[in-house]
Amino acid sequence: MHQPTLLLVAATALAAPAAASAATGGSTTLDIDKLGYEIVHDVARRTILALDKDGQPLSLLLRIGNGQFLPPHGGGGPIRLLTVVSGTLTWGDGNTVDPAAERRLGPGTVVVLPAGGGEHWAAARDGDVLLQVVLVRGGSLTPTAAAQVTP
Repeated sequence: MHQPTLLLVAATALAAPAAASAATGGSTTLDIDKLGYEIVHDVARRTILALDKDGQPLSLLLRIGNGQFLPPHGGGGPIRLLTVVSGTLTWGDGNTVDPAAERRLGPGTVVVLPAGGGEHWAAARDGDVLLQVVLVRGGSLTPTAAAQVTP
């Protein structure tokens, strides 16, 4: 699927529940299995949940299937906050894969990737993994979050 089509699908998927929610004043849950996904890094599936005023992604879901490996990637871009929603993510920093340096990150773990940096690799070695990614453009971390970030 081409990116413009994906953005249109994601925007459409958000518009209907938002309109229904606004009319009733209640919240809406999304059926994430019904969202449009595109393949990224040859093995993961991504769906964009929210866009900024310029049409750039603000929040997305990333699904990594059991046994899949995403090679080193991710240098550049804004601050990215990755939350492990489900599964155990295997994670490594840098542009060279070093299995001895991998970390296992479980549900609820939040990873901060700095603006302009953050090359890394990831894998789902023990079951499927679901991540929520928030992109922070033109903003910054709070002082308490920033105090935990390794320079």
